[in-house]
Amino acid sequence: MISLRSTFLQAAILIGISVAVAGAVALWHPRAPAWFLVEVPDPWEILPDEVRALEGEVVWIDARPRKAFEKEHLPGALLLDEDDWGNLMFEHQDALQEALGKPVIVYCDGKRCTRSQSVAQKLRELVGLDPVYVLKGNWREFAP
Repeated sequence: MISLRSTFLQAAILIGISVAVAGAVALWHPRAPAWFLVEVPDPWEILPDEVRALEGEVVWIDARPRKAFEKEHLPGALLLDEDDWGNLMFEHQDALQEALGKPVIVYCDGKRCTRSQSVAQKLRELVGLDPVYVLKGNWREFAP
């Protein structure tokens, strides 16, 4: 009969081998996931200092709801709210055609606002504007 001690010893050896193989695979496998989170910068985000360094005319797009836009916005900014996208695209089609070849910067309120990223992506994909940036910072810095 096999003793209890030899059974535990065999189990410990098998577990040790398994852990060693799993560790080796995790370290050297070509498709192993990263051990830490790597933050890749978004090439379409632009900081206020970078905006100031842009040459030429900048086209500002306000991605906030109409009520917020009517309360305050940058002078000359176009309202392109996702909720009324179709009507606003029709309303601003001439201004958007003139924006071809100019840097376009989309903004909304706060760091957690995702409207600007969504509107910027639509402008790139559906309208063909390039470059279209998302302002990472407070748009009020550019208000007169």
